[in-house]
Amino acid sequence: MDAQTDGFTCATTDRGNPDPMGVYSGGVDLTSLNSCDPIVLNVYFWGINRPNGQNDFPNRADHVLCGVANLNILYNEFGIYFKYRGFEEIDSPTLPNDEDGYYVLEQVIDYFNMVTWATNEGFRKPDAFNVYLFGWAGFGGGIAPNLSGSTHCGVNSSGISKVTLVHEIAHNLTIKHTRSSTEHATRDINDPNFNADTAGDAVVDTAANNGFRDNSCACYPFVDLTTCSYIGFEEDNVGDLYQIFPIDINNAMGDAYPCRQIHLTTGQGIRAREALIADVQGNFGPTLTTIASLYEPYAGEYYVTGPEPNPYNPPLFQPGFNYRFLECSCNCPEPSPYEDVSFSYTNNSLLTISKDNTGFSSITHPNHSAIQIDLDLCEPYGQNTRRCYDNWNKAADSGTVTKFEDNVFNNNVTITQKDSLTINNPNFIDNLPQGLYVIDKNYNDGSTNQTVIQKDNN
Repeated sequence: MDAQTDGFTCATTDRGNPDPMGVYSGGVDLTSLNSCDPIVLNVYFWGINRPNGQNDFPNRADHVLCGVANLNILYNEFGIYFKYRGFEEIDSPTLPNDEDGYYVLEQVIDYFNMVTWATNEGFRKPDAFNVYLFGWAGFGGGIAPNLSGSTHCGVNSSGISKVTLVHEIAHNLTIKHTRSSTEHATRDINDPNFNADTAGDAVVDTAANNGFRDNSCACYPFVDLTTCSYIGFEEDNVGDLYQIFPIDINNAMGDAYPCRQIHLTTGQGIRAREALIADVQGNFGPTLTTIASLYEPYAGEYYVTGPEPNPYNPPLFQPGFNYRFLECSCNCPEPSPYEDVSFSYTNNSLLTISKDNTGFSSITHPNHSAIQIDLDLCEPYGQNTRRCYDNWNKAADSGTVTKFEDNVFNNNVTITQKDSLTINNPNFIDNLPQGLYVIDKNYNDGSTNQTVIQKDNN
C-alpha cells in the first residue's frame, strides 16, 4: 500500500441511532458528576511494524507515554483514570502484493481486517482498551468503531502524543464529533427549536456547527487559523446564526484540525462517565481496574534483598499525575500493600514529579518513601499516600564509626571512615573493642542509617 494523508482527519462515522433511554443526562454541571468516585481503565498499546520488523518511529514508546499522560490530564477532571499496562511492537503479516502489510492502511476496511488478525494472533488484551498504532493511512489519522462501547481504536504513530489519541478514545467512550447539520444553534431549553440534547453530538455545552473543514479543498473557509476564531455567518437549518467561539474551534472532537487542542467540555466528560457507568454493551466492565493499580509501576522492579542487580531497572510509574514521594518508615523491604496504612510518613518529599514531566525515567519510587498521588478521591477511599518502601537490605557504599572515648555522649570522639567492604562485613560489630559507638552507613540512593552500639566485653 502507498497510503499517505494529512494524518489528523478521523475516519470514524457518527452513529445516527438515538441514544439508549436513561443513560445520558445531558448534564453540564461538574458538581453533579461525583468525580471523586474514580473509574480506572486499563489501556494497552500495540505498535504495528512492517512485515520485516521495521517502522519509521524510533521514539514511539516515549510518545505512547506522552499519550497516556494526555489521557489522564484530560479525563481525570471527570473522575476517569487510565492505567498504562504496556506497549508492544508486533510485525504485520505479509499481505498479497503489499510489502508494508498493516503498517500502512489504505482503506477503513484494512483497519478492521488488522484488528481481526491481531485478535486471532493474541495481540489484543480482553481486559483493556487496545490502541493500535499503525504507520499511516489513506483515510486519515485515526479511527474507532462507531459502535457504542467499543474498546479498541487505531491511531497513526505520529499522532500518539497529540490530540488524535484523545479524540479516538473519546469515540470509544461514546463521544461524537461536534459537527452536525441537524443540531440547532439555540441553547435555550425553552426555545421550541432546542434540540442540543438529542441532535448532533447530544451534548449541550458544545456549539452547534455543520463542520469547519471543507473537504473539497481541505481548507477552513470560516475559521481564521491564525487566531482560531470563527469568521463565518452560517445559519442552522431553521435560520438561526451559529454561536461559535474559539473554545469550540479548539474542541478535540471538532474538525478545525490545525486549531484542535486536548480539550473536552464538561458535558462531553459527563457523557463519557455516564457511558462507562451504564456499560450498555457490557464491553467496559472487563477493562476496569482499581485505584490501587495507579500505585503500581508499569515497568522495572523493586530491590528486596541480596546483591543489587547490575544493571538495575528501578520501578517506573506512568506520567500524567502529580506525585510526591514522602519520607516514610515501616518494616517494609517490599512496598507495603495499598490497603496497609499502618506506616508513618512525613511531609518531607524525597522526590516531586509534575503531571507535565516528560523525563519518564525519573518517575521512580525512592527508597524510604511512600507514594502520594494528587487524586481527588471521595472520603471513603482514605488517604492518597500509600505503599511505603523502606528497605535497609542494600549493602552500604561507605560509612563512619564514631567512638566516644569517655563511654558517654560528648565531644571526646574518634571518627573513622570505613569503605563498603569493611562497613558491610557481617563480623564488623563483633570485632569492635568495648565502648560506645555511633555507626553511620551511607547508601547509593542518598539515604543514611545510624545505629548506636554499646559494646560490652567480648
